[in-house]
Amino acid sequence: VITMKGVGGKTFCAGGDVVAISKSGSGLLGDNGALARDFFREEYIADYELATVPMPYVALIDGITMGGGVGVSVNGRFRVATEKTLFAMPETAIGLFPDVGGSYFLPRLEGGPRHVSGPDRRPPQ
Repeated sequence: VITMKGVGGKTFCAGGDVVAISKSGSGLLGDNGALARDFFREEYIADYELATVPMPYVALIDGITMGGGVGVSVNGRFRVATEKTLFAMPETAIGLFPDVGGSYFLPRLEGGPRHVSGPDRRPPQ
């Protein structure tokens, strides 16, 4: 069994530096997009490996889970979220697409809208 959990109690994983990646992709870093290409290549390889690993993979999601942290949690076979879990895809705020498969897995999370939007935003009963 592979178990993934955060360290320190406040976050599971906050993801990467989306501002630097965005600047790289738009040519503002002067690296011809190398940082963005390398980051996404490595991120998607890691997410694929986690999704297809033959051993059971369990993500213990406790605290803030953003961007790449979402990818390393939801792409595994088993996910355990606590009442302190907060999912966020901050890259969408600066015009990037929800990567790590966000547009695929978010509408498919078990439990309906409450699990996607949080306990304080439950749809009317």
